[in-house]
Amino acid sequence: MIAWILHFAAVVGAAPPSAESERIDALRRNDPAAWRALMEEYVPRLTAYAQRMVKERGLAEEIVQEAVVAVHAGFASFEGRCSLKSWLYRAVHNKAIDELRRARRFVEVDAMGEDGAWEARFDQRHWRSPPSSWEGGPGAQIDARRVLEAVDRSLATLPHLHREVLLMKEVHGLAPEEICEALGISPANLRVCLFRARRALRDVVAAEFEGG
Repeated sequence: MIAWILHFAAVVGAAPPSAESERIDALRRNDPAAWRALMEEYVPRLTAYAQRMVKERGLAEEIVQEAVVAVHAGFASFEGRCSLKSWLYRAVHNKAIDELRRARRFVEVDAMGEDGAWEARFDQRHWRSPPSSWEGGPGAQIDARRVLEAVDRSLATLPHLHREVLLMKEVHGLAPEEICEALGISPANLRVCLFRARRALRDVVAAEFEGG
């Protein structure tokens, strides 16, 4: 449902272990073709991810450029303990967070708060009582543009960790273990952040329907 709301389709399969190993070996040899292929594959995705974080295309491009330069310069330290994709996303994540902190736009997780009201509305990952306006199916009831605009506004207010796990999972198609590696969080923390981010977006959709 959230993937439909965000209106993205970007599920990318991980490379087979042998192909990943061969690519890493080529990158260690500083093979220009390997680096060019890596950049062609990942820079557009990383730029889209950074732009969702900082909201400015030019700034996102600068962040990715800086991250790529750092990855290239420090590739000798890559030990293969995580996937190459996770390492790249983590490099961009760190640069973006540095920029947001510099601009004082970073929202800590605790700032969101929990008032307990959510628990009355949700049972695990599902509505206890769906909004009445959903009856008849989404195609008949949803003004897609209005909902997407509301979701985009809501994403900007989420604590950054919540927003990042949602973007990585629903938009960029990273596996749970890749997200944990990229953000340096535990699987339990990932589940909590993803659950809270999803239910925040559900609340936005409900408000759009019920508010008319």
